Amino acid sequence: MSRHRSPEGRHPRTTRPSRREVRSDHGDDARVTRGVRAPAHRSAALFVAVAAVIAVIGGTLSMNGVLGASESDAGVDLASDDLAILPPPPTLPVLEAPEPTEEPTEEPTEEPTSEEAEPTEESEGGEESEAAEESDGPAAAALRKAEKFPAELIDPDNWYLTLPTGEEGSPDTVEGSELDTYDSEYFRLNDSRDGVVFTANAGGVTTENSKYPRSELREMKGSEKASWDGRSGTHVMELDQAITKTPSTKPDVIAGQIHGGDDDVMQIHLSGNELTVKYADGKKDVPLDDAYRLGERFRVKIESSDGQVKVWYNGDLKADLPIFGAQSYFKAGAYVNSNTSKGASSSDEGQVVVYDVNISHSG
Repeated sequence: MSRHRSPEGRHPRTTRPSRREVRSDHGDDARVTRGVRAPAHRSAALFVAVAAVIAVIGGTLSMNGVLGASESDAGVDLASDDLAILPPPPTLPVLEAPEPTEEPTEEPTEEPTSEEAEPTEESEGGEESEAAEESDGPAAAALRKAEKFPAELIDPDNWYLTLPTGEEGSPDTVEGSELDTYDSEYFRLNDSRDGVVFTANAGGVTTENSKYPRSELREMKGSEKASWDGRSGTHVMELDQAITKTPSTKPDVIAGQIHGGDDDVMQIHLSGNELTVKYADGKKDVPLDDAYRLGERFRVKIESSDGQVKVWYNGDLKADLPIFGAQSYFKAGAYVNSNTSKGASSSDEGQVVVYDVNISHSG
């Protein structure tokens, strides 16, 4: 059986949108919802952009405030109500500049001056040069190395030299300017170049009034032979010397003397190992060193004044003798008191090194 319902008999029903409409409505709702949300995001981004612009403007205005605002900027009020509705500008992170680190500085090193220059091997020298500097000082050592001739250590103007060569009774002599550059086996510099070596051989030539050879200096006064009176004035000779060799037969050597007229007044005489002052023609003596060893360096001072002769040995007064010469002069070197008639070989030698000799006269 079929039922029929009239239109009037039907209950009215609530009109619902069709499915499409619902979807459409949902879609519209969705679009509306999305439409509402989208403008909100855009507004926030806009606000952020505006805030950034304002921040830039504010920074510019601040700079203008520092640098001096222009007349067109005088009416700008950044605290107006219009700007108050804007959200605060985003806080941007402030990057702190790293603190400067001080680089370690090196103290400048001072270059050594010529005075502070490091010593070289040459300046340090060897043992030989150090010993020379200790005894004489560097200046004396340098001068010594430069010396070529014996006369550079003595004053040749004060002396002439008698040698054990030449003709018997008339030996060779060297005097004046010839002595400046003279050297030989009888008159030479020692190896250390700080002394003059006088050498005479027992078989050498002798002077007319002597029977013994010599390599010996004789005092001069300019170009004339010196001659002074021991009874007036003061006459001094100072010697720094060493006797280094005596003849094997009759080992006698005279290293210094006062001669007067035809004979000696006194002598510094070594016989064997006894060093003495001999006088009265060798008949008397005063001891200076009774155990002298060859090569020992010593100082002797001889003074003639007022008819007296005084002798100091290494600073000590050893002799005060009542002797003098009327026609006196000093002599220094090697006067060998030996000859072949005494049994000595002709080549037997006596030798004296003179390191320094000075003479003076006063009164």
